Amino acid sequence: MDKQKFQKFRHYEVIEGSAEDFKATRDGALAGASVARRKGWKVGSTVDLRAQFGLLFVVKGIFFSGNEEQDNTILADIEYVQDQMGTRGVANMVLVKLNPETRADDVAAQIDAMPLPTRTTTQAEKAFVSGMIEDLGDMIDISRLVILLTLAVVFVSVANTVSMSVRDRVKQIGVLRTLGFTRLTVMALIVSEAALLCLAGGALGVGASFLVLTLQDVTVQARSLNLEVSMPLEVVAAALAVAGAVGVLGSALPALRASRLRIVDALGSVG
Repeated sequence: MDKQKFQKFRHYEVIEGSAEDFKATRDGALAGASVARRKGWKVGSTVDLRAQFGLLFVVKGIFFSGNEEQDNTILADIEYVQDQMGTRGVANMVLVKLNPETRADDVAAQIDAMPLPTRTTTQAEKAFVSGMIEDLGDMIDISRLVILLTLAVVFVSVANTVSMSVRDRVKQIGVLRTLGFTRLTVMALIVSEAALLCLAGGALGVGASFLVLTLQDVTVQARSLNLEVSMPLEVVAAALAVAGAVGVLGSALPALRASRLRIVDALGSVG
């Protein structure tokens, strides 16, 4: 952002550091509260983005707007950024602030009709945000499909594993039935074992995911929308519940078959 224009953005409030220090230095930057919190940046921190963009900043202030998209933004001197990237005068996005009585669609049409060296696509802010939300929705839909396919594979794997385990322990099941265990008890034992194993695997997966999200800064980006990926307790509980449910449902049919085995057939099996 051009430093001379910063004071016009009334939606931002610098909560740490100083906007004046930011405007007084060429390589200074203002970090949004959300990105600063995730990265652990403080006023005076050096932000090294040379590997990604060839940029090096010094945080002169941290701002808060209450808007998650804006609070995941880094504001820097536009000429400094362009010079470091060798793109002086080039930008991939330009924001135009309109008077309240101006129709955004009319201005957008006028901008796109201008004889500019490159083609532009101008949208009102609401339309742009709606597009970002649609892109994010598409990503969520794809993620859901992948999750459903994964659950289907896991479900089949659990059912197959329990079936093999039951076949290997047919004599044990016959002994249990001889000792007075009812069909329902045998079925409950098999289902409980599968559920506990799936819960243990789910706990390991949740723990590993939580560790990765804690140690790494994982975000999802759709256009200029940048959202942090986190794992609240509700997600942990849901993941463990799904793991247990997969164990119960996946083992239900093999457990039912095992409980229906005749004692004579079970004790006379080879294995």
